[in-house]
Amino acid sequence: MESLQEKKPQPAGDDATATRLQTAVDLPPSSSDTAASGRRSATSKMDLAAFDGSFAPAVRPRGVRLTPWYRSRDYFVGQWLDMSVWKSAVVEMVATSCLVFLSGQITATIEGYGTPQVGGYIGISNIILLSTFIYATAPASGGHLNPMITFSAILTGLCSVPRGILYMSGQTLGGALAGGLLLGVWGRERATSLQGGGCWYDPSQASPGQVYLNEVFSSFVLLFLSFGVGLDPRQAALFGPRMGPLLVGASLGLVTFSSSGIIPGYAGAQMNPSRCLAFGIARRNMSYQWVWWFGPAVGGLMMAIFYNLIPPHHTELAKQKSKEAVPDTMAGHTDIPTV
Repeated sequence: MESLQEKKPQPAGDDATATRLQTAVDLPPSSSDTAASGRRSATSKMDLAAFDGSFAPAVRPRGVRLTPWYRSRDYFVGQWLDMSVWKSAVVEMVATSCLVFLSGQITATIEGYGTPQVGGYIGISNIILLSTFIYATAPASGGHLNPMITFSAILTGLCSVPRGILYMSGQTLGGALAGGLLLGVWGRERATSLQGGGCWYDPSQASPGQVYLNEVFSSFVLLFLSFGVGLDPRQAALFGPRMGPLLVGASLGLVTFSSSGIIPGYAGAQMNPSRCLAFGIARRNMSYQWVWWFGPAVGGLMMAIFYNLIPPHHTELAKQKSKEAVPDTMAGHTDIPTV
């Protein structure tokens, strides 16, 4: 979970770190390793956010860790004083604010043109918007830009707790800043007519339970796709490290389009709590914020359970554990067979 600059020799007395280092099993080199080695050597001296939850595969730490993340003390307290992590959190704050601001402006523009096919335009714009921002921020912060992504990355062992808490704090603050900016740009009357830019529904058309259920499972679907195309190390080996952000953006566009017209008076699945906070601030109405926060949180928990049951390296982990568990049946056997 540490950055490239953080991997320094550890004192022998640090049991947790020693265990983590001793239980790291290197993956066998693949065909892409040779091509990636040049990029790694070229970027090894740069200040990169290198952790398992980054959407930039080329800078992720290599190796399989046999020690579960929840047993590692360093995973919970190891990076609070690391200034590079704090700087990455600032990048997440600024980037999330810009992302949410543009998202609200896109909604206002589509509404201003009176386009009847709102869902299609939103889906296409989300593909371009999210993938571009991930490309822009992945080297510096990992490109999360969403508390739901960071929360699920913490629970799957891909993002340390200090980094995750700082990221989610920055993302929330960035969303709040974007909400204030949208309110200032639109004015109160325009912001109210636009419903703040999104994250709303008409209670006369749907119940909170319906919206919450859609939010939960849509969040899980988006996380399932995002982990599969963006964070799974096998994806980078098979399809190349440059495709991940674009495929994550395509996943968001697909999910948002699929739910944008299911119920009249419902904007569809949102799957980004900081974005919904911004739009609530913009329209000066925080009703039903619990739907937009607890829905993605439960979706993140579902994804964490699935991921921890079947991690990407489960085959290597099973083989290594089986080798360690098989005892030497001839050890201590001194009996001479009778002829």
